[in-house]
Amino acid sequence: MFNFHRFRLYSFVSLVVLITGCSNTVPEEFNIDSQISVLVMARDVSVKTKRVPLIVYRGNMQRLDNQLNQLSFEYKHVDDNQFSSLSNTIWRPWPVKGGAYVTNPTFNRPGLWEFKINLNGINQNLSGSTFMEIKNRTSTPEIGDDAPLAKTETANNIQEVTKISSAQDPDLDFYSISLDEAILNGKPTVVVFSTPAFCVTQTCGPQLKTLIELKKQYKNQIDFIHIEIWQNIREMLTTGDRSISQLSPAVEAWGLVTEPWTFFIDKNGKITAKFEQYVSKAELQESVLQFVDK
Repeated sequence: MFNFHRFRLYSFVSLVVLITGCSNTVPEEFNIDSQISVLVMARDVSVKTKRVPLIVYRGNMQRLDNQLNQLSFEYKHVDDNQFSSLSNTIWRPWPVKGGAYVTNPTFNRPGLWEFKINLNGINQNLSGSTFMEIKNRTSTPEIGDDAPLAKTETANNIQEVTKISSAQDPDLDFYSISLDEAILNGKPTVVVFSTPAFCVTQTCGPQLKTLIELKKQYKNQIDFIHIEIWQNIREMLTTGDRSISQLSPAVEAWGLVTEPWTFFIDKNGKITAKFEQYVSKAELQESVLQFVDK
């Protein structure tokens, strides 16, 4: 049977690989402006979303990475007349190619919103826009929601981990407790949904490694959990056949349509932070400090 949910997951990440892989070329469908092209690295965005990562290209299809001194960011609802500045935009490098400009907009209503980027150079001033639909509510849990009580597989040794995770160098601590148990045990939880071996954005493995580094600091205070996107990962790895993939029940329960995703859950089982696509250790550290020991 055709799995529409799985198709939506593939459809986004298959496009993203074109910008995170070896090529500097932006897909034609993203070349919205002849001067500057903008790609939004998030798809599950609502009025409560406070983090929208962007990738910027020049008209010659060259990425404009780490150019905050020359770029300015603005946004508005299409029905509004004036743009609002995104002056707090931060460049966040990725462990794979490039990185993203992380903006922190405030959406006062759903609908179609425009993001405009201006390049202010010595001899030229260029601009470009892209549009995205802001929803009333995301398909994934919103910040402030109760975390869905999804039961996940655990492992007692590395051999067992290889049956439920495609991580090349797995950390056993990430598979020691089921997600539903962690949510209810009165301890904060960080959970990452990713598929290191089949992640076409090439950021799933690095995201897990980043969280493993973070765990070294907070192992005694926070439960860290990795959930593989596909429940039959061992069969996929053995055959090399992506077409036989079956979504993990936890992925379905949490409403994921892209990957990777990272969520922070406080000791009361509430979502306190959520990150679509790769999130740097610096951003993760900022979120940890907001809810640990509280």
